[in-house]
Order: sequence, then C-alpha cells, then structure tokens
Amino acid sequence: MRRGREQTVSRVPEGCKGTRHRERLCIVVACEDAAEAARMGSQILKVHIGTLVTYRKAEDIMLNAPAGRVVLIILAADDDLTRLGKTVAWMRRRWNRCPITVVGDKGNAQQELAARSGGASYLTRPVGPHEWAALVEHVLDMHGKVGKEVEELG
Repeated sequence: MRRGREQTVSRVPEGCKGTRHRERLCIVVACEDAAEAARMGSQILKVHIGTLVTYRKAEDIMLNAPAGRVVLIILAADDDLTRLGKTVAWMRRRWNRCPITVVGDKGNAQQELAARSGGASYLTRPVGPHEWAALVEHVLDMHGKVGKEVEELG
C-alpha cells in the first residue's frame, strides 16, 4: 500500500532559471476526495508557480513531509476532531510561520473550532476559484513572490 505523497505537480515557465528544490515554494494539500483535490489543485496552480504536493490524509504529511519550503497547508481530509487538533498542532510546531487552512462543510462548528483553536483558518465547501486565488496570492505576497509569479504567468 502506498502511503504519503500522492501527487507532486511542478510548474516552471519556459525561460525561468531553475532553483534548487528546497528553495521552491511548496503548497501542501491533504484531501481524501480525488475529484476535489484535482479541482483544488487546478485552481491553485493558476496563480502559483512552484510545487503542489497532495496527500490523501493529513497524517500522511506527518509520515512523509515534503522537501520544499512549505508556504501553505490546506487540510480538506475530513479527519475526526481529535486527529485534526493533533495534526494542526504538529504542523504548527513543524512550520510555525506557515498558514494552515482547513476546508470543511458548512455548519460544522466543532471542526471550525478545532481548526481555529490550532491557529488555522477555516473555509467552507464549496470553495470558489476566487477564494483559492485570494488565499494563494496572500501567501505569495507574504513571501514577496506574487507580482513576479503572476507576471510570469501572463
């Protein structure tokens, strides 16, 4: 049984100089639903040039952490509340400055409370393309990359 990293997608525009793998900005996604992960990934890659690493479960990230410089973590794996709290706490210790966003169903106040208690943001399904773009652009702007990366896309 294969555990851990499910898919890694890198996009580097032609003409860009390559950077070492560890210097590339990495967005990590944990999502059990393959269709949701694909939609999420396509929206994220529209505004992010770098590496997108997807996992099926949030705990797989702890077992097989990505090698790149993690700048955003998105958890949409619907883990139980205890596991979610422990996972967010571990990620907060591992990547203490990295924004964490939990995606859940509308009306799931317990999940939202668990996410926010651990310092994570909370988005409700369905998350629209503009919300993904705003989230990723905010993170890239924090790292001084948004102008450069969006310009390279054009």
